[in-house]
Amino acid sequence: MTRDGIPGAAFGAAAVFLGAGVAGGSWPTGWAALLCALVCGALGATLLAVRRRRTATPEVRDAVPDLGGNLDKHEVKPARPGRSSLVAAAVIWVLALLAGGVWALTAGDDDDTTAKDGAPASNPSAGASLDPRPALAWTVPPAGQAHDTAVGFWGLGSAVAQGRIDGLFAYDGAKGDARWSVPAPTREALCAMSPGTGEGVGLIAYGRHEKPCATLLAVRTSDGKVLWKRSLGGAGLTDNERPLAVGGATAVSAEDGAVRARSTETGEQRWQRGLGKGCATLAVDADATRTLLVEQCGEGAKLLALDTRTGAQRWARDLHVESRATAAVVSVSPVVLAVDEEDARGTHAFLGFDDKGAPTVTVPLSGPEGTLSAPEGVGDADFHRPVVRDGLLVTLAQREALVPDNVVAYSLKDGRKAWSYHAENQTMTLTAEPDGRVAVLENSGSGRIVLLDPATGKVGTRIEADTDKGAEISIYPELVPVPGGHVVLNQILMHAEPAAYGLR
Repeated sequence: MTRDGIPGAAFGAAAVFLGAGVAGGSWPTGWAALLCALVCGALGATLLAVRRRRTATPEVRDAVPDLGGNLDKHEVKPARPGRSSLVAAAVIWVLALLAGGVWALTAGDDDDTTAKDGAPASNPSAGASLDPRPALAWTVPPAGQAHDTAVGFWGLGSAVAQGRIDGLFAYDGAKGDARWSVPAPTREALCAMSPGTGEGVGLIAYGRHEKPCATLLAVRTSDGKVLWKRSLGGAGLTDNERPLAVGGATAVSAEDGAVRARSTETGEQRWQRGLGKGCATLAVDADATRTLLVEQCGEGAKLLALDTRTGAQRWARDLHVESRATAAVVSVSPVVLAVDEEDARGTHAFLGFDDKGAPTVTVPLSGPEGTLSAPEGVGDADFHRPVVRDGLLVTLAQREALVPDNVVAYSLKDGRKAWSYHAENQTMTLTAEPDGRVAVLENSGSGRIVLLDPATGKVGTRIEADTDKGAEISIYPELVPVPGGHVVLNQILMHAEPAAYGLR
């Protein structure tokens, strides 16, 4: 091979090498492959131009024939060897630079979207709680009859507990193995459970058909041991959606005629607050220091903050209610309520308060963003648990569709909309990830999980389940983060959907 053929051979070898790599699936594709090809081409053209310039004839005048002594008038300038090759190389280098710029601009988007061949690109820096292409790791067979409704759930770190009418069942988040269970007694059904746990203890209650929900139990979440059981008098627990709460080592229950607090360890009563005639407890919740009660007496209602350990009243605030209402405690700290009156012109909103009970914000349940979802029993939209985190109230909203398809965040400082996210599918539920992001479960096949930045609402990661081995989602699922994955709980049995399943 001559020395003149070396650049062409090098270029050809590089092109063949690149083509083989792309075909084998181990080399870059798309803009990355185009950039590599252009760089190879530019290098080949540059080497060829340099070789031609070095080997060209140094003097062109000697080869020009005599033009009749008028050589000065017809001077022939020397040719510029390799000029066309240099121009071609420059053009290819410019194209390579442009391709590199486009690749750099689109590389970030490729991390968050699904490739055309169906395999989503991963983004290790995003800190997602599971692999972007999770597989269905385990399922729990359906239990009960059609339209049975689960009572609630607890996220227990590496496990999750689901309260069904036939009892309380805890599953390992990684394998789905049953860790423990507290079956309901014969002819009794689970009728209430605390929305969360405190110091490793949660509350559940049982009742018979068309009888009061009147048997209260404290369950240790590490092994399912029942620490104590109490039979409640009168009509048992009140009929609001969440009559139980745990704050620290205190169990709080809204019962017939009173709100009582007991030790979670022994069941010994610590304090009680009696209700006046014609009064009812609309909502209750607690943390280790504060217990919130919403009471209605006649047509008026008020919010009270009590010391969880002693029951001492810290403050009280009258609510703008003049008709029969429903209410739910969305957050104990910061204080956020959801209130809905019978009066069409009354209060239908999320209400925020500071630590002394002064009102801070009002977010209507219906407005420009559509109808907002509130906890069960409050409002007209499909019920879902909103997320309160980092000064924001985040909830689902249904605008033009008959089902929620938006996520909206409102500032708890001024009540203004902070951001919104429009989903491609129906939004089923949302939860807060351990790292602060908001996780949204969409009704796409066996479920798509979208992780949103809590400050901006922008999509950070889309997690597509393995639809080849997908599981069905019921109409009211719950999403629970666990280490390395998520657990989906189907809270209403419709068409033999699994009671729960894990995505790893």
